Amino acid sequence: MNTYSRILSFARPFRTFLPFFFLTTLLGIVFSLLNLSFIAPVLKILFSDQEVVVDMSQSVMPSFEFSQTYMSDMGEWLKNYLLSFEDKVEALKLICYVLITSVFFANLFTFLSRFILAFVKARMIKNIRVAMYTKINKLHIGYFSNEKRGDLISRMTNDVQEVEASIVGTINAMVKEPLTIIVTFVILFYLSAELVIFSLIVLPLSGVVIWKLTHLLRKKAKQGQDSLGKIMGTIDETLGGLKIIFSFNAQNYFINKFSGQNRKYERALRSMEYKKGLASPISQFLGVIVFCSILYQGGTLVIRDNYMPPENFLVFVLLFANVISPLKSLFSVIANIQRGLIAGARIFEVLDAKEAIFDTPDAKEITSFNESIQINNISFKYEEKEVLKGINLNIEKGKTIALVGASGGGKSTFINLIPRFYDVNQGEVLVDGNNVKNISLNSLRSLIGMVTQDSILFDDTIYNNIAFGISDEVTREQVEAAAKVANAHDFIEKSSLGYETSIGDRGMKLSGGQKQRLCIARAVLKNPPIMLLDEATSALDTESEKLVQEALNKLMENRTSIVVAHRLSTIQKADEIVVINDGEIVEKGTHKELMANSKVYKKLIEIQQINE
Repeated sequence: MNTYSRILSFARPFRTFLPFFFLTTLLGIVFSLLNLSFIAPVLKILFSDQEVVVDMSQSVMPSFEFSQTYMSDMGEWLKNYLLSFEDKVEALKLICYVLITSVFFANLFTFLSRFILAFVKARMIKNIRVAMYTKINKLHIGYFSNEKRGDLISRMTNDVQEVEASIVGTINAMVKEPLTIIVTFVILFYLSAELVIFSLIVLPLSGVVIWKLTHLLRKKAKQGQDSLGKIMGTIDETLGGLKIIFSFNAQNYFINKFSGQNRKYERALRSMEYKKGLASPISQFLGVIVFCSILYQGGTLVIRDNYMPPENFLVFVLLFANVISPLKSLFSVIANIQRGLIAGARIFEVLDAKEAIFDTPDAKEITSFNESIQINNISFKYEEKEVLKGINLNIEKGKTIALVGASGGGKSTFINLIPRFYDVNQGEVLVDGNNVKNISLNSLRSLIGMVTQDSILFDDTIYNNIAFGISDEVTREQVEAAAKVANAHDFIEKSSLGYETSIGDRGMKLSGGQKQRLCIARAVLKNPPIMLLDEATSALDTESEKLVQEALNKLMENRTSIVVAHRLSTIQKADEIVVINDGEIVEKGTHKELMANSKVYKKLIEIQQINE
């Protein structure tokens, strides 16, 4: 129930509506049950052969109070009032008027309760989706290396839809049915306390069976939701890697993988539907057994012992039959909720994920970079694997530092520590003497521009991709100027709609060099004092690399730059070249110094020259 209550907590900003929902639901139930209660006086008037004369001049309507005595006195007064009519037709007409009024209010309050609930439900689902999306934008990069993107998408879509259908969509039943049962039993207790006690002895038997079914449903629901997450993951992998799948003729492999995952989901779904299907007929069958037990027990008392007036017993039986339907509905709802509870648990796994990178309460705002970046004895590891060990480095303002070395040596990890995509396990990263952990993330990252090997673009226009993040603060002239610096203006102008051309999902309509130049234009427009370049030209052909390298050279002018270099010929003019091997700095100096005195760097140069 903790998951259920947490889901309902998303309605908290709208809790002012909930009392009205409960009130309108309760009034709808009360007026609905009043309709059945009028059966007794109708039967008494229509089928009584005795002439009953009642003097209502001496009778006073009892004062309202919430008690069984009041209900008994009021019922007796109402019956006497109806029997006081000399013309039974007039009494029947009055009952019809009251019945019509009661039905009108029953339906009015039912509509109002659903109207209020529809508003709350829509806002709850919106809040859940916004909370999940906000959380994902706050989680550190390391979280996503352990989670499949497709499974996260499944949690934000399928699981939220399941919560909407199975939990939020059943709030009305979870409130209405218990209230109906409670109010009905209050009236039943007034009619016959002995028969109500008897019913409470036999009713729990059906609850035990339904509880067992719901336990089995939870297990199958978890299997189903997990399988659905894997299916979404495979779809995401397929769409993201179609070229590789086609080139390696791996279509059958992925089709078989997808089919296997679907079979698992089918089995879990089928088993779950079987058990859900059992809940309703079993609850109905057990309900009929209980109803027949009450009918036999009460009928025997009426026939043999004249326990109560026959018309009152008929009302009791009808009201008790009215309990069976909400009981059946309640059991079915509880069975349906199991999938929603599992989906909710998967949602809260994301919402409860630890935010490893966050602002400290006294985080400092910085607006400029004036002196240097200092790396003091830092070490970092992914889970148990140590990637960087005791790194020390001083990067002065305006200098270009190149990081070189074999793949997997920790160069990209080093770059990711400066904007706090990850936090160091030991040591400290200082910007102008301030530990980055004590600088607000927003102000720290506002000073940093980044161009990576993977050209990350969005399904939008060229203009919006360049102006990404600062679109409200720039002019078209500034965007075009940034594109010219990045050697991108010419190909943009030749596009079908110029800067308003849509580039497709992840920039699929552009070549690799064009995508990378747009990323550089985006960094130029941001105009940060610190630039991080992570193998920005490694995936390009020679011609594209030349254009991109020219753009990068312009980008690095008058900036502090840290460059992870794939092709060593591009960083020979760097102020300092740092050679990282197996997570440690093994050599550093200018290109000329390293060629004269180093072993590792010189060997890297020779190997690359041979390969070229």
